[in-house]
Amino acid sequence: MKNTVFRQSRVASFRFKLGLVFFSFSAEALIAGFYIAVTRSITPILLIASGYRLEDILLINGFAGLFSLVIGLALYKYGSRRISKLKLLTVHVLERTMWFTIPFMVGNRALLTLVYGLAVASTLPTSIYMQTTILSSFNNIEYRRIVSVRTALASFSSILGHVFVVLTLATLSGQGKYLGLYETAFGIGVLSSVIIALTPKNAFKNSVTMVRNGGFEAEAKATNTFILLVAILSSYMLLNMAWTPRIMYDLKAPDYIAASIGFAQTAAAIGSSFFWANRGNGTYRYALIMLTSMPLLVYTTLEPRLHIALALMYGFSIVGVNLYAARMYSGLVGEIGVFRAGLLLASTGSFALTLASIIGYTVSAASSMVFLASAILGIAGLTIALTGFPEFAIIPKNYVQLYSKIMYQTSISSYNLAAYAISESAKTSLRIVGLSITLMLLFIIYRTLYYITIITGG
Repeated sequence: MKNTVFRQSRVASFRFKLGLVFFSFSAEALIAGFYIAVTRSITPILLIASGYRLEDILLINGFAGLFSLVIGLALYKYGSRRISKLKLLTVHVLERTMWFTIPFMVGNRALLTLVYGLAVASTLPTSIYMQTTILSSFNNIEYRRIVSVRTALASFSSILGHVFVVLTLATLSGQGKYLGLYETAFGIGVLSSVIIALTPKNAFKNSVTMVRNGGFEAEAKATNTFILLVAILSSYMLLNMAWTPRIMYDLKAPDYIAASIGFAQTAAAIGSSFFWANRGNGTYRYALIMLTSMPLLVYTTLEPRLHIALALMYGFSIVGVNLYAARMYSGLVGEIGVFRAGLLLASTGSFALTLASIIGYTVSAASSMVFLASAILGIAGLTIALTGFPEFAIIPKNYVQLYSKIMYQTSISSYNLAAYAISESAKTSLRIVGLSITLMLLFIIYRTLYYITIITGG
């Protein structure tokens, strides 16, 4: 009898602590959503209002993506797999501080590129540590629930953030209104860091888990899901980078209309997070189709206010893609490890941002080509899904398995080739730099000896 009561007491205590962790991460998303909405939506508007063109924004985002990839690679190779509260809290506060400094650097493009790159890059360790902690704290079903709740709560506060941005831009004038928005976002963002500081310590105890060898199938699924997400998110990010200039430059819409695009996407995310959370995997096919069709719809729609309706559709579909990715990686935690699952899930955005920026900058001379490139990336992602994923496939199962294997092996070979090329290029560059420094030192030494000889009359 005593043992039964003791076990029930332990179960009740465990559920209570788990409930506190669930509440903490939900509250963090609720508060952070406002800060994220303001900083991410106001930055491109501030840049455009300050005279930056689409090609400038694409170039700046390209550097930001590269910074993020370097940080992600460093964390994967050298970072500890164990996540502590102090580690998460440090990167959490650092991210908010970096975003706050952006408006002070707008006058200097070099400094802005550096600071914006560091701000974007700082979001990666925050996402990795947050994803890893949540993945290790909840099982597959609970994880899907916390992701949907966090998405809904973050979307709700994001709406408040977007409303705040739109009202501020519509009612105030001058550059000072942008600084005021960043200051408010920073203050709210720090409150979400306080929530992390108050999160129970038991949320950080299981960040290192036992990993069973999932074999080829698990590795292929993880890698192919990463490739699919990179293609889709590249299309999404490229369109979002081109959308604001299209609204403000080409269609001559005021800045508050451009800010309403982000507001509409966020508003659509509230209900859609619960809609997509309870759907079968095959249903996510429709989210991919909607995302793929959006770039051409945005470019061909000439009435600025109709873009708000398009943004609602876009926000609805991107939530479906994100929840599908979360579901896939949460199911692979046991095979590939919680840290690697969190790293892959979080780093897709950095890789996609780099790819989208490079492609966009290459074709930025014509805005129509940027939208076309976004559409092509979306079509590539949809093609991968329809041929390499059983839940989406429109071809026989045996062909799906074959294409999935080919895609995995091709990606691994390409990665190894790229890694080797980068490594050899780095070694060659270091050798050239070393040789150059040696020759310069020899030149300085010989010139010094020459002048000494002249002066001494030798």
